[in-house]
Amino acid sequence: MKGSLHIILGDDDYLANSSAEEYITKYVSEKDREFGLEMIYGSVTTGGAAKNCIDNLINSIQTPSFFGGSKVTWLRDAVFLPGGGRVSEYQESKDAVEKLNVMLQGELLEGQILIISASKMRKNSAFYKTCAALTKIKDFGSGMKSWELEKAAAPRLNMFIEKLGLKMAAAARKEFLLRVGFDTRTIVSELEKLSLYVADKSEASVHDVREIVSIGRESEVWDVLDAFGRRNSAELVKRLDPLSGQNGISIMLSAMIDKNIRELLVLREAYDRKWISSSGNWSRNIPVEADMLLKSLPGNYRTMNAWKLKKNLGYALNYTQQELRVARYRIIELREKLVSTGQPEMFLLEMALLRVMKSKKNKSADHRQRVPRNR
Repeated sequence: MKGSLHIILGDDDYLANSSAEEYITKYVSEKDREFGLEMIYGSVTTGGAAKNCIDNLINSIQTPSFFGGSKVTWLRDAVFLPGGGRVSEYQESKDAVEKLNVMLQGELLEGQILIISASKMRKNSAFYKTCAALTKIKDFGSGMKSWELEKAAAPRLNMFIEKLGLKMAAAARKEFLLRVGFDTRTIVSELEKLSLYVADKSEASVHDVREIVSIGRESEVWDVLDAFGRRNSAELVKRLDPLSGQNGISIMLSAMIDKNIRELLVLREAYDRKWISSSGNWSRNIPVEADMLLKSLPGNYRTMNAWKLKKNLGYALNYTQQELRVARYRIIELREKLVSTGQPEMFLLEMALLRVMKSKKNKSADHRQRVPRNR
C-alpha cells in the first residue's frame, strides 16, 4: 500500500483525536498496534525537544513495520509547527520543521502512514503549503472565532444525540448548549450523563438539562466578574442575561463574586497604604508582618502573575475600601436571601450588584484604569 500523509488541525482536541483514531483503526488492527503504531508527543517547551521529536518521527517513518504491512506514526499535539506558538519561533524548531518539509516532498515509504495533529498552523508557511499539496487538511476550528465555534457546535450536538439514541426537544438542546458551551469533549461527557439521568423517559426536557448538566461556560462567568470590576452596569446586565434561568447559577456567582471582592479589597488596601503602585509594582518598604500575610493569603499576591495583578488592581481602584467592604456585606446578605426567599434568584443578584456598582463621585474615580479585556 502506498504511503500517505494526514494533517489534522484544530483547538478541539476531542474531534482531532477522534479523527486520528479513525485513521489508526483504518490502517492498523488492534492486535498489530504494539509494533504497527508509534506515537510521538509534540507538546514540548524547547527547540531542542522539538528537534528530537522530528528526528524520532523521521526515524519512525523510515523504519518498516516489524511484521510488514502498514505502520502508523502519529506526531500528536505538535506545538512547534509554523504559527504554533512560542516554541515554533526557536531556530532549532524552524530547522527541524524545514528538514521534515524537505523529506515530505519525496514519497513516503510503502505502507508508511504519517498523522500530524496540531492546534494550529500558519497557512502561508512553506510547511503548510507542502502538506496542502500532498493531502486534504482536516481543520476542526483552527483559529476560528467564538461565534464560529458556537455555530458549529449545534450540528455536532445533534449528531451525538442521534448516536446515543436520545430524544431532546429544540428548547432542551438550546438550553444544553447555553450551559455547556461548544467544547466537544464537554458536550459528549454531559450528554452521556444526561442520557443516564433520563434513563427510560421518552425525552430529555429543559428541566432535566437544568437539573443534571453542569455549567461549563466559564468564560461567561468571568465576563460577569470583569463587568463588576470595571464598574460597568450596562455590561453587567448584558453578561448576566445569558446565564439567567440556569439552576444554581446565582449561588455559584455570588460565591465567586464574594471571593473576587475579597481579592480586590486586599489590593485596594495595599494601594492605599502605598505598598503597591498603580502600575502593579510592589514597594520594598512593606512591613515584614504585612509581607508575610500577603504571601500566606490564597493566591499569594506578592508572586501573582503580573498581568493578572495589574488587571485586578485596576478593578480595585474603581472602588474605595469602604465601597468594597459594603459590597462584601451586600453579597453575604444576598447569599442568605438566595436560600431563604421565593423571589427570582437572578433578580436578587442583579439588584444587589447594581446597588453596589452605583456610580458615586469619589476618589476612586480618579484612579480608574483601562484594563485588558482578554484573559
